Amino acid sequence: MENESEIVAKSGRGGHVVDGLEGTVGAKLLRRDAKSRVVVNFHGNAGHLAQGHRPSTYRSISGIPHTHLLTCDYRGFGLSTLKNSPYIPTEPGLITDAISLTSYILNTLGHPSTRTVLLGQSLGTAVTAATALYFTDQSSSSLPLGVVPPNPHPKGVQNFASIVLVAPFTNLPTLLQTYRIAGIIPVLSPLRLYPRIASFLSNRIVDQWPTQLRLNALVTATSSTSPPTPLHITILHARNDADITYRHSEALYTSLEAGLLGEEGVAASEERRSIHGGERVRRGAFAYRKVEDAKGERTVELEVVRFGGHNEVVGWAQVALAVRRAWKTKSFRPGLDVE
Repeated sequence: MENESEIVAKSGRGGHVVDGLEGTVGAKLLRRDAKSRVVVNFHGNAGHLAQGHRPSTYRSISGIPHTHLLTCDYRGFGLSTLKNSPYIPTEPGLITDAISLTSYILNTLGHPSTRTVLLGQSLGTAVTAATALYFTDQSSSSLPLGVVPPNPHPKGVQNFASIVLVAPFTNLPTLLQTYRIAGIIPVLSPLRLYPRIASFLSNRIVDQWPTQLRLNALVTATSSTSPPTPLHITILHARNDADITYRHSEALYTSLEAGLLGEEGVAASEERRSIHGGERVRRGAFAYRKVEDAKGERTVELEVVRFGGHNEVVGWAQVALAVRRAWKTKSFRPGLDVE
């Protein structure tokens, strides 16, 4: 393996913990490799960055040639060492943390956004959408008040290689109408027979996490530049997700598709497996939808895969393949052209 001896010699048998990336082998390899790529991973709710299924995501992504993965625990989560208030994980706070990490990669490490993928799962998809919007339009009214800007401030519109959203949701109030903790314990669905009470509670949810609104704002902001800024969004969801139904991903895609179809030279396609399952759907998915412009520079894809549940799917091959495709600058054969 390339660079294996250098990594082993530096880390020793048991590895070591450092306060920052500066001076580490990882930082040196990142800067030294002209083909280096970075995946910024934002994990879901609860736990910490090394809990349960999450290491499988890191193994899957870091196995891609020339690819580095960086992640973090948000404030109030796991290993967070935040020393400034607020310590609790608020919506503006989590977005600030994600922006800080992304800014560190782009500015301190000097890594270009065109070779950077933003990857989020579950709650992390809401964080990812807000982060992508911030680096496109810091003044967007779709961003919450209280987000602390990084130093230095972003200059211009950042063109990320891809935005990959795994098991996303449209917004938190809508999600809680069907969400079940661990796929078992319902949150607001028992109140369906009492709509006034359900509406009362929904209106008092402090952190709304309006991912659909922010993704639509992202499409608008990137289309308003001259020429339009390239945009690649991939949405993946398992059909057997017991926590967040794949209908949320379909709703997100439908909204984004409508926005892109208003642009010149954009076309959409759809493949869906019948109840008999006899037809072959692209990439082996249950459903596949895509909208893209004539040059393939602005695309949104939806893959509803058959298995993977809510958590395990992010470490499976479909997500790694989506990341691999992000590095392709030319047309590719979906599911076939991988390194």
